Amino acid sequence: MRQPVRGRARRLLGRKVSVEAMIEFGLWLAIPHILIGLGYSLLRYETITALEDRLQPLLPAAADLAAFGMVALLWPLFAVVPDLC
Repeated sequence: MRQPVRGRARRLLGRKVSVEAMIEFGLWLAIPHILIGLGYSLLRYETITALEDRLQPLLPAAADLAAFGMVALLWPLFAVVPDLC
C-alpha cells in the first residue's frame, strides 16, 4: 500500500544526518555556483569595472580582485538586477 506524501516526507525529514554530511552537501552545491559565477564574471567585464571604480576608494590595493570575487559569488543578484552598480 502506498504511503501518503506526508508520511514519506516525515520519514525523510526524520532521518538523522551528521554535520559532516551537511557540510559535504553544501560544498557539492557550491561547486556549480562558483563555476557559473566565474563564467558569468568573465562575460561581464563592464560590471566588474563599474564595481571596481566604486571599491577603489575603500580598497586601493585590491579593488580589482574584490570586484571580481563579488561578481563571481553574487552572480544571481547581478543577473536579476543588472544595473546594480
